[in-house]
Amino acid sequence: MGDGVAWETVKRAAGGEPAARRELVEATLDNVWALAMRMTRSRDTAGDVVQETYARAFENLADLEPNGRFEGYLARIATNLVLERWRRQRPTLSTADLTASDEADEPWLALAHEEEDRRRLSAIWAVVGRLEPRVRAAMLLHYAQGEPYESIGRILNVPVGTLKTWLYRARGEVRRGAEALLRRQAALGRTPTGDAP
Repeated sequence: MGDGVAWETVKRAAGGEPAARRELVEATLDNVWALAMRMTRSRDTAGDVVQETYARAFENLADLEPNGRFEGYLARIATNLVLERWRRQRPTLSTADLTASDEADEPWLALAHEEEDRRRLSAIWAVVGRLEPRVRAAMLLHYAQGEPYESIGRILNVPVGTLKTWLYRARGEVRRGAEALLRRQAALGRTPTGDAP
């Protein structure tokens, strides 16, 4: 995408130009879809989030100020939509959720071919799935999406210092929780799930 979407295109789309709206979607859809998939771990839910993201974005285009990147604006909308769902549903990630996504959607899962790697990854996701929603979103945005601290701070509306503290504590919590879950599951001879250890 290079330098991102040109604000001139956003302005044309705000004026109702269909070609400009199509151009915005084509330029950003892959990133919005990847973010929604990583956060929801469900094709159906990700599809709903993507659709609602664009609906909300286009609804408010005329009021949008050209500060920052348009992609960041979409990421903020998508993240807030997922956070709303997490707050309503309080879901946990299970082993089935982790294997439902194929490697074409999540290329980094190719690293988990070995059974031991899969167990570790499942344990990590089980613990991540129980983090407070905004902390979970921060972890996924930073570690799965590669978003910088400043961008995540804008998306979640928190200071960068607070965000760094969240991530530091969450890394420790995930490490300790995953290790405990793996030890317990090994003792029971089971595969880790999203149930609380």
